[in-house]
Amino acid sequence: MSYEDEIGRKIERSEPLPKRLEINVLKYFWQSNPLIGKKSDSVPRFLRKIEVLKNFSENELRILSHFMHFRSFNAGETVFKQGDLGVGFYLIYSGYTDIVVASTSPSGDEKKSDHLLTLEKYDYFGELALLQENSVRNASAISRQGCELLGLFKPDMDELINHYPLIAAKLLQSISLIVANRLFSLTVEVQELKYKIVSLEKENDAGE
Repeated sequence: MSYEDEIGRKIERSEPLPKRLEINVLKYFWQSNPLIGKKSDSVPRFLRKIEVLKNFSENELRILSHFMHFRSFNAGETVFKQGDLGVGFYLIYSGYTDIVVASTSPSGDEKKSDHLLTLEKYDYFGELALLQENSVRNASAISRQGCELLGLFKPDMDELINHYPLIAAKLLQSISLIVANRLFSLTVEVQELKYKIVSLEKENDAGE
């Protein structure tokens, strides 16, 4: 069972989710100040370096952090599996996470896993789970050599919308922009691939 499958079952049964981050106001702003303290890996400083959160104020980041969950993963542990119902958005606090896609041979009797990419600290993944109802994971996320993640789940997002709608709207807008940019990049790659295929076909026709 993947971590996300475990969380999904808790949500389905209306059971309590893992404990959220609890950083009081004074501690948060103390840790977020670059001129005070030596903990460069504190959660406040980490959140400030996340690209999708760059337009958030320090107080907005503090409020957002109260809806997040921290989890350490062992090497090879699965965050979510391809085909799982997506329930969370994740930020990589430390370590690496592999994104892997399983495919089936045309005959249907052989399966293989293709490594797509490795994400590292300050990267994020799983954002579609907060935008789509019944979003199904199209790849697996697996901890490489151990990693630490901050997660925001659908019930957390719903509560954020109810209590802090402006912050929630800001987050959803940023996530939507991520998805739009990734879709644009994918469209460009498909167009380039199509051009290469057409060029190769023309070369083959000319050589016959």
